[in-house]
Amino acid sequence: MSAFGGILNFDNTPVDRLLSQMGQTLNARGPDGGGEVVRDNIGMSYRAFHTTAESRFTIQPLVTPQGHILTWNGRLDNRDELIQQLRQDLPRGPHSADSQIVMTAYSTWGDECFTRLLGDFSLALWDACLKVLHLVRDLAGTRPLNFFSDEKRVVWSTELATLLDLFVTDPEIEDEYVAGLLARSPEPGLTPYKKIFAVKPAYVVTFTQTGRRSEKRFWGLDPNKEIRYRSDTEYAEHFLHEFRASVRCRLRSDRPVFAELSGGLDSSSTVAIADSIIAKGEAETPRLETVSQVFDESNSSDERKFIRLIEEQRGITGHHISDAEYRLLSPLPDNLVIVTPNPILASFGYHTGLCQAMQNSGARVLLSGLGGDELLGSNYSAYPELADHLISLKPLLLHRRIQNWSQALKRSYLELLWQSAIRPTLPRKTRAVLSRGPANRMANWFNPTFVKRMKLHERRLAPVDIFGFRLPSGADQVAGFLSIMQSVSLCFRYEFSSIENTYPYLHRPLVEFLHAIPFEQLVRPGQNRSLMRRAMTGILPEKIAQRKTKGRPKEAILRALSREWSRLRPMFEDARVCAHGYMEKEPLLAALDRTKYGVETSSSSLLRTITLEIWLRALEQRRASASRTHAPCAAAPWQAREVRFKAAAV
Repeated sequence: MSAFGGILNFDNTPVDRLLSQMGQTLNARGPDGGGEVVRDNIGMSYRAFHTTAESRFTIQPLVTPQGHILTWNGRLDNRDELIQQLRQDLPRGPHSADSQIVMTAYSTWGDECFTRLLGDFSLALWDACLKVLHLVRDLAGTRPLNFFSDEKRVVWSTELATLLDLFVTDPEIEDEYVAGLLARSPEPGLTPYKKIFAVKPAYVVTFTQTGRRSEKRFWGLDPNKEIRYRSDTEYAEHFLHEFRASVRCRLRSDRPVFAELSGGLDSSSTVAIADSIIAKGEAETPRLETVSQVFDESNSSDERKFIRLIEEQRGITGHHISDAEYRLLSPLPDNLVIVTPNPILASFGYHTGLCQAMQNSGARVLLSGLGGDELLGSNYSAYPELADHLISLKPLLLHRRIQNWSQALKRSYLELLWQSAIRPTLPRKTRAVLSRGPANRMANWFNPTFVKRMKLHERRLAPVDIFGFRLPSGADQVAGFLSIMQSVSLCFRYEFSSIENTYPYLHRPLVEFLHAIPFEQLVRPGQNRSLMRRAMTGILPEKIAQRKTKGRPKEAILRALSREWSRLRPMFEDARVCAHGYMEKEPLLAALDRTKYGVETSSSSLLRTITLEIWLRALEQRRASASRTHAPCAAAPWQAREVRFKAAAV
């Protein structure tokens, strides 16, 4: 992904010197050039990372005759439609870059244009006439954009490290972010640092010349939109149409494109559809290559028997990143700069192998199957259908459907009535209390004072419906979308490479379609992911199309924890997570000791704890470097002295 940043001084002082420093921090992101534009008290810097042919025909920052300035990091999926609507005003030429189309759209429709943009993007746009700055991210926050402001200026960048290096040199930890990370996922808009914020997905943040800030959501799901067909076949055909369009947009690259292939429904469907698009000559990319993480030592985690089914169908063997060579929890490079408590740190070996494979093939775009589980009904449960019937006051239908689900799930009538109909409709605080049972208990090394103060039990519940759907099924689907949006918008992979990650299941028309159809199209007694399985009949190998479960990563994680125990244990003798009041030392050490024998059950919580500890130590070194610039810090167990990380030029 390309990188950009900028400065707006509210007191009208020049920005030249600081902007030059900002540009230097972006250099590692821009193998394809870039530049700066300065207009008195505002300046923008851009570094290019080209993935499409059209992107090579523009220079950013883009400046109009009126003085508007735009930096754009994205892929515009409805460019043909917008070109038709704006053709009278677009610059003449055979290749209209996405940034030119976006600027023309803004000149035509003002800030109302943002809701018309489909695709993955973040942007910064200065309106020289209105004297306002707009910072914008797409509906899922697939491209990063952060900002810091005080009484003197606002500074923004795709690079969190840029803001830390130049403007917030003694950062304070944002406990709200840490609490979200430990419970489920941080709330949109937060970063790990107080005073530095992320633009929320589907929001525009606006600053005036005088420093007044406002923000507005420019897109949301419509709870009143309904799509109703007469037959299952029509729903399946509509899904396939939207899914194909989503994948085709993401194959718009003049380089090879990579796709992660795990052998599950989501990644396999993405690859199968991409292959059919390429075979019909409808894609711009010359070819698709797959990449898979495989585990030689962990049978329950290894998915090669399903990965091979897709590879045999394609007639092409993909790239296999073996855990035997690229270990989970392997020691980190000495020159790695860490700016967030990033879960990628635990699987940095796989990430390294992935980047190397893409670099060797000349690829820059990676398709991911994330989002399919959350949007297509992977959770096989009688909720929310039964809760819908209860809320709708349909007792006879509720009774019949409980009987159907009881037979399909082999669970008692009363259990389903309570667990799937009554309990999910109780107030949120009540559900938080009920969730504290043995099955959902917090890891016992989490500090109980921190757990209580930050309401971690309540944070573990699904996100609240912010769009106003009436029935539990609608709220449940919204929770799935918001959950994956919160995860994707953290842009964890971007911290360590310039790979352009993209997510076909988060294509806006597809998301809107899935939230407008009846819930029973997604989940039915006897079958989860019903719509997808029907739509992919004859496209996927039968054994994949009918998969009921996935391989579990737990065995591989436990093996990694056991293997690295002798290196991890000393680190937690003087744990920063305990010093900050997030964890308790003795229970934490006891949990680590259990991993030596592969018997710890809260392995995912341990991984979060480990990555949090790594980040806290990196932050400690950052602060020391800021106050003692003449002498590098001594190496920590997981990270040596901090130097600028050179992004992988893939």
